[in-house]
Amino acid sequence: MEITNNVNTMDSKYLRQVKKARQELKYNRKNFWNKNRVDFNNNIKNLISFFKFPDGWVVNVVASYFLLDKEVMPYDPDVWSFSDLISATPDIGYNMIIFFNKTDLEFLSAPALLPIVVHEVAHVYQAPRDPRKYVLSGVDVEINKEFEREAVAEERKFSDEFRKENLLEKILYCYDKKGWKGAKKMVQYLREEDHDALGGGYDQEMTEEEYNIFLKAEDEKDIDILIDYFIDSLKEEKKEDKEEEKKDKKEDK
Repeated sequence: MEITNNVNTMDSKYLRQVKKARQELKYNRKNFWNKNRVDFNNNIKNLISFFKFPDGWVVNVVASYFLLDKEVMPYDPDVWSFSDLISATPDIGYNMIIFFNKTDLEFLSAPALLPIVVHEVAHVYQAPRDPRKYVLSGVDVEINKEFEREAVAEERKFSDEFRKENLLEKILYCYDKKGWKGAKKMVQYLREEDHDALGGGYDQEMTEEEYNIFLKAEDEKDIDILIDYFIDSLKEEKKEDKEEEKKDKKEDK
């Protein structure tokens, strides 16, 4: 399922922001979180603008909070976003909704939001293929997993740096709000619960290597160990890209 022809364009545009974001995460996180909240709506709009929705379908995008009388964190079960089918008949119309939960997302930068937006947009492309089956995905675990795996596959067409950025920002946000206890809860969710959430079908969000780096940072009580690892991983990816470019040029000759 191809949802966009703009993978390279989006990678190029938002990867340029990742390097700056990781420096801000190390040296000026308070301003970083505040700036992301201010820019959240525009970031969502800009990311959505890269996609052309199925002909004849109206897609309503909502960004808001659940009405909860308690404080919630990104690792809590009350923060999920979703896409859903509203109607799919000639008389009622063809309508979808995408809901972005600001409790879980508004502190994130545009690069960190990219995988979430791609995931939800992927669901918008699934419904027109077979609206009845899409509705059944809400009550049939196996159909739900099938659709979720498709959506995750679309996410993985983009640079892995966006997954890393989402992961890093969520851990650091929880660290700033709740200390090491909060960071640990976020990591445990990413490692142990996220792939089975809401029926399953998701990838493991945190690699074994990333998990071990976090444990080292926690053991030494130095969050910069985690941040530096992700800063260095970006440098390593650029080095690999340059080597791949040289290889391609040699093969073209």
